[in-house]
Amino acid sequence: MQSIFVAVGAGLYVAVLSFQQPREAVLAATILTVNGVVSMCLVSKMRSLILARGADVTFWHRRLLATEQELAPNERYLTEFKIAQKEARAGFVNLDDLFLTRNPVTVASIDLLVERGLGHTRKVFDKWLFTGIWTIWRLLLIIGIGHTYLRLMK
Repeated sequence: MQSIFVAVGAGLYVAVLSFQQPREAVLAATILTVNGVVSMCLVSKMRSLILARGADVTFWHRRLLATEQELAPNERYLTEFKIAQKEARAGFVNLDDLFLTRNPVTVASIDLLVERGLGHTRKVFDKWLFTGIWTIWRLLLIIGIGHTYLRLMK
């Protein structure tokens, strides 16, 4: 949905810069502004939803990993999956010794494995995706509206 809003916004931005008549540019800038405000409101709502969903996933990962510790090491499938993720992304090695033995696992160890909710994918969504969309809209709106304002002042 945001891709569509940004694509329409980019088209309106080009229209603002391209229209020769100030009236047309003002109309395009107005529509650009409405599109941008609606998009940024939706981004804020989606960000809240995604952050809450991420917290839910982290909660269940912790619970499942703790519960899996009651199983035999060769039956801890989620633990194996999370270890593989961690080793592939962060370069950790030998987490099997910590999680896939009969030794008790601490809450801190489980937090290490689930990265306290800030794994690679979560960092992209929680931090960079929304910041990127907001930055794109700020640039489109500031330059588009600024250009229209300067044209009207001539």
